[in-house]
Amino acid sequence: MLWSKVLKVGVQTGLRFSSGAARTAPLAKSSSAGFSFDLTEQQKEFQEVARKFAREEIIPVASEYDKSGEYPVPLIRRAWELGLMNCHIPEDCGGLGLSSFDSCLITEELAYGCTGVQTAIAAPRGSAKITRH
Repeated sequence: MLWSKVLKVGVQTGLRFSSGAARTAPLAKSSSAGFSFDLTEQQKEFQEVARKFAREEIIPVASEYDKSGEYPVPLIRRAWELGLMNCHIPEDCGGLGLSSFDSCLITEELAYGCTGVQTAIAAPRGSAKITRH
């Protein structure tokens, strides 16, 4: 019953259902009647900073942290300095006040470097105090 309603709405709105991804019509990038799934310039910047941090600072040392079991304090401090930590905290409380989606973009890039380190960075979520030295 539900599937027939989906198909009916799909036909009425011009959606194409296909078993192959290659045959599926691409979504329009922008339309007055639809959504744009393009990242904003700010989101692209967050993503690039997190990606660079993962490639240049997490990946080279991740296996050592895995072997030693040591908590990655230097990486966490650096992530905090770059604004990659606690980004969901409201601005009036000293955070970046980012949306859940923005936080997910950052988390995804950090997890590419190492999911263990990413968890250590994300786990405190406001409860860890990182001080500058």
